[in-house]
Amino acid sequence: MNLFQKYKIQNLLIFALILLTNTKVFSQKTDSKVIAYKEAKEWPEIPGLHHGGGITLTNEKIFLRVAGAATVSYILAKFVFKSEKQGDYWQVRGSYAIGEYKTVIKEHFGVERRISPWFAVALEVSFQQWFDERNYLSKTQKTGFGVGLQPYFRWHIFGKKRLSPYLEYGTGFYQGFSKFPHNGTNFTFTHSSHLGLEYTSKKGSKWRLSYGQFHQSNNDWWEKNPSYNANGFNLTYSWKIK
Repeated sequence: MNLFQKYKIQNLLIFALILLTNTKVFSQKTDSKVIAYKEAKEWPEIPGLHHGGGITLTNEKIFLRVAGAATVSYILAKFVFKSEKQGDYWQVRGSYAIGEYKTVIKEHFGVERRISPWFAVALEVSFQQWFDERNYLSKTQKTGFGVGLQPYFRWHIFGKKRLSPYLEYGTGFYQGFSKFPHNGTNFTFTHSSHLGLEYTSKKGSKWRLSYGQFHQSNNDWWEKNPSYNANGFNLTYSWKIK
């Protein structure tokens, strides 16, 4: 078996693993709670990565599936395929999402480890600002700021190519200095499920642009859990740690 065939088999196995652990992707029905503000300005959804979709990270059950897929991917990369580590990177990321009358902007800084050409993990500190456009809210209810910590898991197709599509999940927590949303809680969990494209420069630095779903809620840890669902972009720049 040559290197190309071996690498192709690795890609097929990993993406089959992700789909098998999320078997409800084509059968999941939309919950009535998903469409909270029909008249609100919304960016378009990616089929399958909408809120309520079977492979969209929005709750504990799907988090366990993603974490399980990431654990198996790590084991396959390190002990089965014995992939050579691709290096460690610093990275900065900007996020912009619109949904349910709110605009959310995030700035992230963190580190990434490329376990293999097709699998990577990262950990980022994030800063979040949000703006609610509804006029009946008070000034303090319409804006807010907070900080959080968020790990990411990313699976690549053609990871050794300069242009590589990928699927990425992020999950973590957020502590706000005010409630988010305005009728929610200060502490929430934040999730993202994105499809993207990575470009690797000749010097080895990487640019990534992705689009997908953002979800934020307190996972029903408190009585009030209005949650936030939106679609938006991530723009990431990574450079190798020397």
